Amino acid sequence: MEPSIAYPLSRSLNHRVAYQRRRAMPDRSNKSLQRTYDLLRSHLHSIEPGGLLVEADLVRSLSSSRNAVRAALQLMAAEGLVARKTKVGTTSQGATFLPLNDILSDRQKTNAYGIHTGIATSIILVPELIRIRLRLEEGSSVAVIDGLIYAGGEPIGTSVGYVGLSASEAIRFPNQNLGTVSFLEESLQVELGDCETRMATASCDAETAHRLSIEEGSAMFWLEDLIRDVDGRPRAIKQARFRGDRVAFSAVARRAVA
Repeated sequence: MEPSIAYPLSRSLNHRVAYQRRRAMPDRSNKSLQRTYDLLRSHLHSIEPGGLLVEADLVRSLSSSRNAVRAALQLMAAEGLVARKTKVGTTSQGATFLPLNDILSDRQKTNAYGIHTGIATSIILVPELIRIRLRLEEGSSVAVIDGLIYAGGEPIGTSVGYVGLSASEAIRFPNQNLGTVSFLEESLQVELGDCETRMATASCDAETAHRLSIEEGSAMFWLEDLIRDVDGRPRAIKQARFRGDRVAFSAVARRAVA
């Protein structure tokens, strides 16, 4: 029988270290600008306006590289989401989260989110596209409810609502300025049902830029609500534009039952 060979401990350890080095080790650094931007963007809205963003802290909390964090902050600064100043650093500009799940009146939005709307109202002959979508008779009228949306004293969006009116409703059109939902519920005594919402992005036009005191071409969210009553009849269309650097949206999705 051949005698067993006892290798020195150092040789055994060196062999083990070499094996570990050959193994594929996970890269713990997130070097992707896209992933870094998206993770930071989702966190940004939880930071108070003026809150300081420290690169070293972000590198650690995002498990990201310093280059990716710095590039993401530069993009956000160009988009107006953060401000970067010498001797101050990078600070959040602040944003408002708006829910897409609930149909809220302007009064409820003011109470819950600090948002208020300056409103102007008028009555016009219904445009054909609106007439078809609201299933109105030819020659009907609509109340046009035009608003400028504020949060924290700053204009963050515009809105316009079209509410179908019968002949009698057009005659007793109220003088008070109400939002679209409040007008339906309080003035027309409509019991609201569901709301179909569409959302897209848009570039800020010259008129909106002037009203919101922002640059033409700025990124905006475009929203349209088709509001129905409890019987499923469409009663109003509301369209809004929100500043992309000041507003974010939230919703709760539920699994559809097969």
